[in-house]
Amino acid sequence: MTDKQPSQPIISLGYDKAPDGTYTATMTVSGLLTEEQAAASLDHMERLFCGSEVQQKEIQ
Repeated sequence: MTDKQPSQPIISLGYDKAPDGTYTATMTVSGLLTEEQAAASLDHMERLFCGSEVQQKEIQ
């Protein structure tokens, strides 16, 4: 962007079939402007999708 307007993050979803017949699902957040935004995005997705698993690991 050349007009210095803040960009909005873009979320992309997809899945692929691996050579072994299994599948992978991915979520990508692009358009983040700083490392802090990237870290905050990762923390947020981790809480949403892995909340109980992460909490159990932190307790152990």
